[in-house]
Amino acid sequence: MLSKSDRTKKMILEKATELFIKKGYSAVTMKDVCEATGLSRGGLYRHFSSTGEMIICLIRAEQQNADNEFKKALAEGKSALQMLDLFIDTHNRFLLSPKSGLELAANQFALLDEKGKQINAERAWSTVKRTSYLVRLGQEEGVFIDGDPESIAWHIVLFLGGLRTKTALDGAKPDFIYSQTNWIREFLLKQNLK
Repeated sequence: MLSKSDRTKKMILEKATELFIKKGYSAVTMKDVCEATGLSRGGLYRHFSSTGEMIICLIRAEQQNADNEFKKALAEGKSALQMLDLFIDTHNRFLLSPKSGLELAANQFALLDEKGKQINAERAWSTVKRTSYLVRLGQEEGVFIDGDPESIAWHIVLFLGGLRTKTALDGAKPDFIYSQTNWIREFLLKQNLK
């Protein structure tokens, strides 16, 4: 059970998420968050000192969830193909959700704030580490293409970053998203498995 403080913090982050999706990072003020949450300035500042702190919390939570899903799949002994399908499904769900709009806010934060640049670099590196581990696992199982796992992972992560930005900008249709994320599967699979 969450404490009152944790429930308040969760509510603040939910409202901030809605604001970031609607207005982008740079247009959201602490006053906006106060109005959306019904909290006084003092009540809000007890939990967060800035909108930057809020978006950092949201980005870190996204990465923590991805790490947890990955560790769970490993603990369950899933094959590389099963983990790849889970990876693709997770990205499809994100891309098709309203939360995909957070991508633009995270990018704005990176452009406007040195801490934003740092947290987005950490996010990319964390995703590359998970993805390169998956690539290495698939190579060991003989189902993924040969090559440097980290380089392959960077290609995938950069591809997904572009897809996330495009989707946030113009709300790509599900068929387009599925065809693009399926490209990752086709790219990774050895020719004889396609």
